[in-house]
Amino acid sequence: MEIYAIDTSKPEADDHYESLLNRVSTERRQKLDRFLHREDALRGLYADVLLRWLACRQLKVSNASLQFTYNAFGKPSLLNAPAFHFNVSHSGKWVVCAVDDHSLGIDIEQLRPIDFEVGRVCFSDKEYDTLMRQKAESRLSYFYDLWTLKESFVKAEGQGLTLPLKSFSFDLSERPLIGFTTEGFTSEYCHFKQYEIDGHYKMAVCAMHDHFADLVQQVDIHTLCLESAAQA
Repeated sequence: MEIYAIDTSKPEADDHYESLLNRVSTERRQKLDRFLHREDALRGLYADVLLRWLACRQLKVSNASLQFTYNAFGKPSLLNAPAFHFNVSHSGKWVVCAVDDHSLGIDIEQLRPIDFEVGRVCFSDKEYDTLMRQKAESRLSYFYDLWTLKESFVKAEGQGLTLPLKSFSFDLSERPLIGFTTEGFTSEYCHFKQYEIDGHYKMAVCAMHDHFADLVQQVDIHTLCLESAAQA
């Protein structure tokens, strides 16, 4: 497993926006054009370009040859590359991508104020009770710990919102060990790891094995642009 990250708040990210548009599909460009805010388009573009750059490097193919397909719930995969699995997430200034030879899920979230009543809907009863027992100053951090773990699992499973969020639960009382239980189903995706990329963000990865990346590799934007141009 490898995990990569790009800080899209750097000036050079915006500088290369127009040139990188040529690296993505026509459909993707049309979607990016519909974003109302530039920062949303930046994140969307760099998520696509980062994934394509990694796929070309690992598979030794050209960008033009990459063909994506989607399952019934919208989870993407690459045609003719059964051993190349990936998942992408972005929030705030960060874009992250995890790649592996097994399916996986990754989620990153910027810590922003939130109504903790949301937890009644998206967390199990035990998770919500534990959340509300946290000290006021640490409750927001704990909320996003749970949220990113749950999102990483949902993304790994690839079933979208058909998977009830209350049907699985995390226990963080023994961290760094992460307790995980399901209700009414079993899953191969029972290994989790949290990463610290930025003090204002939370990030989690869910996988079928415990061979996690030791660190998150930050990608230099100039290098990304130069190498992706050569992959055309």
